[in-house]
Amino acid sequence: MDDQQAFSAIIYRYNVRLYRIVYNRVRSEDDAKDIVQEIFISFWNNRHQIQSAALFPYLSKSAFYAVIDWQVLNKKNISRKHLLLEKDEPSVLPIENQVIANELRQELMAEIEKMPETTRAVFRMSRIDQKSVKEIAKALQLSEQTVKNNISIALKQLRKRMVSNEFSLLLFYFLIKVFLY
Repeated sequence: MDDQQAFSAIIYRYNVRLYRIVYNRVRSEDDAKDIVQEIFISFWNNRHQIQSAALFPYLSKSAFYAVIDWQVLNKKNISRKHLLLEKDEPSVLPIENQVIANELRQELMAEIEKMPETTRAVFRMSRIDQKSVKEIAKALQLSEQTVKNNISIALKQLRKRMVSNEFSLLLFYFLIKVFLY
């Protein structure tokens, strides 16, 4: 069974039904779409080993197990986040560190303001507003690849400018990760 047209027909026939099954379990459109896509990719990759005569029962069982895998992974991620939040880390930086951090943040914001308008908007939405590439692309009516390219361009510009201004690259990454979030 190497016929890609047959595979396309299978996707067309079962995609919506599988999506509904998965969505009812995960309650997230993006996650449901990703899971269904992974089910079809797995189906295609394992097509020679599949011995089930009825496709929908096979695909629905795959969906059942894929949702379980997703739930386990999701619970592990939540547990990791809780552990990180529970760690005893000082929440207040010494005043000297706060002053230095504020100066670096101002320098960083000044560099961001020098960027072209689209790059600046994409970078702010990504790093400051914490929006996903998909959300940014939709909001700015750009392709997802254009958004990724603009983020990459912004980071390269910032890295180059911050290093050329004798700022430590380590401090730059620290600011990007900690103070802009």
